[in-house]
Amino acid sequence: MKEDFIGNIVNNAIEQAAPKSLLMISDFPQYDPTYISKLLSSAAERGRLVRLANGIYMKSADSPYGMAMPSMIQIAEAIAERDHVQCLPVGETAENMFGLSEQVPMKAIFLTSGSARSINIGGRVLQFKRGVPRNFAFKDRNLAALCQAIKSIGDGNMTGEQISVIHEIMKHYKDNEEARADIQLMPIWIRKLLTKVLKDIAKNEVD
Repeated sequence: MKEDFIGNIVNNAIEQAAPKSLLMISDFPQYDPTYISKLLSSAAERGRLVRLANGIYMKSADSPYGMAMPSMIQIAEAIAERDHVQCLPVGETAENMFGLSEQVPMKAIFLTSGSARSINIGGRVLQFKRGVPRNFAFKDRNLAALCQAIKSIGDGNMTGEQISVIHEIMKHYKDNEEARADIQLMPIWIRKLLTKVLKDIAKNEVD
């Protein structure tokens, strides 16, 4: 009877989950993890879930092009939320997130306030690297990630197209005082770049 009760709870969780949302063994901390793992694995065998990695499943979601998978950023954020830690995309992962690069890296790298580790997700690697506290001191997570993306491109390496993309991103922050405070946390050359972008946006609006 107890097993049927737990099975119903897991089945209801799967039923109510949105397509492409993640379900993990740790979502059911009050029950035996071995039994929860068995239930989720059984649901995957029946096609209700897709197993992404050990203990990590996704609610099935079909598209005209086949199975629609969550992005590595969605998976990383779900794992971070589960573990009650922060995560931040860096390098090419951050560049791709903002459209500053069309390159989709095979290894998605994130800084974390938790433990460093790597997870294989459907042939790709999700890597968490331990980050220092100042990486997570930003009020706005998107600006923190944008800082990492620009840092990855490098000082003096920005193309005109990339500058245009950054202009479009920063238009959402033109009157945001918290954003200006976040910019002060960035390396000097990135701070100068984004301050100039904000000035150009304000000037263009006046003109």
